[in-house]
Amino acid sequence: MRSIATAAVLGFALAIAACSQSEQDKTQAEANAAASDVKTGAVEVGSEMEANLDKAGEELKEITSDPDVKKAGDEAEAALKSLGSAIKDASNEDAPAEKK
Repeated sequence: MRSIATAAVLGFALAIAACSQSEQDKTQAEANAAASDVKTGAVEVGSEMEANLDKAGEELKEITSDPDVKKAGDEAEAALKSLGSAIKDASNEDAPAEKK
C-alpha cells in the first residue's frame, strides 16, 4: 500500500513539473484530497476492525465460560487420557513371536 502511494505521489510530482502553476495547484489539491480520503478510509477500517475484534473477544469469553463447554472439555480431556493410557498399555505388552 505504501509503495502504491509513493508511486502516485511521484507521478503527481512529475506531472506537476510539466504543468503551469494553476494546473500544479489543482493537481496538488486533488492529491491532498485523495490522501485525505485514504487516511479517512484507513481510520474507518481500523475502527471497524477494532470493534469486530472486541465483539469476537466478548463472544469467545462467553463460549469459554459456558458450563456445557467446560463439561465437554473435561470429558474430552478424560477420554484422551484414557486413550493415551490404553495405547501405552498396548505398546508395553509383549509382541507376538514372529513367524519364520
